[in-house]
Amino acid sequence: MLGWVAWRNFDEDQAALQSAHQRLIGARSDAERAQLGKLLEEAYAVLRSSDFREALEATAADYPAVYARSSDQAATPAEVAAIVALERPGARFTPAQVEVTDDLTGALGAAGEGVGSGRYADIVIGRDVLARYASPDAVERSCAINVAAHEYSHTISLLPVAFSVAFTDTSGSREQIRDRRDPSTPVASYLIGAVAQCTWLEQQGRIGRADIRACIATFGVQAFNWSRCGQFAAGQPVAPREDLARPAPPL
Repeated sequence: MLGWVAWRNFDEDQAALQSAHQRLIGARSDAERAQLGKLLEEAYAVLRSSDFREALEATAADYPAVYARSSDQAATPAEVAAIVALERPGARFTPAQVEVTDDLTGALGAAGEGVGSGRYADIVIGRDVLARYASPDAVERSCAINVAAHEYSHTISLLPVAFSVAFTDTSGSREQIRDRRDPSTPVASYLIGAVAQCTWLEQQGRIGRADIRACIATFGVQAFNWSRCGQFAAGQPVAPREDLARPAPPL
C-alpha cells in the first residue's frame, strides 16, 4: 500500500513538472480561462529555462545574501536557483489549483498550501494581473509574468510527501516578514519574480541581456513596484529614472 501511494505521489509530481497547473477555477468565460492558462504557461516556462537560471545566478554581485525563509535568511542566488531547478533532494513544484478572482484585498496574487495532506498548492491571481497581461505593451505584460512567477515560487516544497515551502514572505494577516534578521536583503520570492519578468523581456527582445540588472532594480527585490509597470510604454529603457513611481516599501 505504501509503495502504491509513493508511486502515485511521484507520478503526480512528474505530471506537475509538465504542466503549469493542475486545475483552473473562477474564470468568467472560456476566453478568460485561456488567458489565465497562457499567463501561467509563460511564467512557468521562464522559471524552468536556462535563461532564468543564468540571470538569477548573475545577481550574486548585487545580492550575495537572500532571504529565502525564516530558517534560511542568507541563501545565495545560486542556492535559490538550484531549488527552483529542483536540484535540492526532495524539492518539487506542488500540483497547483489556480483561481482568478476580483477580491484580493489589495494584493495581486497569493499562494500556499492547498488541501490534501500537504501534497498540493493553491494559487490566486487577481483580474488586474490579467488586465496587465492583455496589454499591447511588453513591459506591462511582463509585470503579470512577475506576479505569476512569484506565486509559483510559493508552491515549491522542499519535501516530497509534505508541504515544506521553500520561499516565504508575508501572509494575509501580516504585512511585514516576521523574524527578519536583515531587512536590507532581497526576498527570494520577489527576486524570483523580478528575474523572471526581466528574463521574459529579454526573450521577447524588449531588452538585452546587459539590461537585466537594471530591469530587476526597477521592479524591486524586496517588494514589487507594480505602479511602475505602465511607465515604459513609449519604449524607454527599462531602468530606474527620476520620474518613476516611488518604490514600494520593503517587506
